[in-house]
Amino acid sequence: MLQAYVLRARTFTRIASLARPLGCVFLAALVAFAMPSYAQTPVTIGTAKDPNLAAEIVIARDKGFFKAEGLDATVAYFPSGGDLMAAVVGGSISIGSSGSTPLLTLRARPYAIRIIAQMSDISDAVQIVVKKSVKSIDDLYGKKFAIMPGTGSEAIFNSFARAYGFDASKVTLVNMAPAEMLSSFSRGDVEGLALWEPHTTRARKLFDGKILVTGTKSAIPGNESGKRIYADHSMLFATESFIRDKPEVVKSVLKALARAGDFIGSNRDEATQILGKEFAFDKSDMTDIMASNRYTLELDDQLVKDVNGLADFLHQKKSIQSMPDVRAFIDPEPLRSVRPDLVKLK
Repeated sequence: MLQAYVLRARTFTRIASLARPLGCVFLAALVAFAMPSYAQTPVTIGTAKDPNLAAEIVIARDKGFFKAEGLDATVAYFPSGGDLMAAVVGGSISIGSSGSTPLLTLRARPYAIRIIAQMSDISDAVQIVVKKSVKSIDDLYGKKFAIMPGTGSEAIFNSFARAYGFDASKVTLVNMAPAEMLSSFSRGDVEGLALWEPHTTRARKLFDGKILVTGTKSAIPGNESGKRIYADHSMLFATESFIRDKPEVVKSVLKALARAGDFIGSNRDEATQILGKEFAFDKSDMTDIMASNRYTLELDDQLVKDVNGLADFLHQKKSIQSMPDVRAFIDPEPLRSVRPDLVKLK
């Protein structure tokens, strides 16, 4: 009798020990079945591999801010603004980040595209770099100078000449793309170049260059000052159909990017490391490049004024055939709905 009791007790204990893990599995299955499914919405964001354009995008991706907003975000890098705009027209990209010139060029066609946020004030990142041997602007006379026509490169050179009384007729302007500019500068074929970060950091650090002026500052010997002679911005854009058909995706992208902008401001050291790794710059160079940017999603009247100025330059150059109404080009409502503090348009 006692033996039978002990056998039954051992049998029940064995069954219970087997049942416990099975019960846990069953319970987990019930919980998983009961929990709602939070599918990530796919979105492809087009830009260039450029810290002037893509800093917040990279931070939002690497820090998980897109995922936190329910997005499965893919960052698609394009070699130039023109290639990015071609992808927009082709329908493979509906939202992305670009400099002003490609956006104005596409809008002026006209094409149904809107600015929905700023990414950075890059005025200080557009620079004129010369050889360290240049002691005054007069030293440039009789020399070759590289520009890229119809872009911020030519625009800042023209602004520099007007602002500082530089006689552009006394230099030989050579039209070049960025890579060719750097090669020519490294060989000493040109004495100076007008370009933007990160190319200008390479010209300074690798090829014995120094900043002469930026869009907001002068380092001209004897005329060092803060002076805004040129303005440009990188901006987040979307097609009108994307804004209309996928408003929640647009808002989620803006929320993630705004959080990324806040992160850059409050966690500068970590942000510098993340961006340096992404864009292949050491910490010192990445720090310099970031310092020339003012990262913000803010939409304000200064942005409108600056982009209008660039549109006027492009129109005078006949790079665009019509003048876009920049204020009408901006759709502030998506940003206003998620971060009203960043919309300061009158």
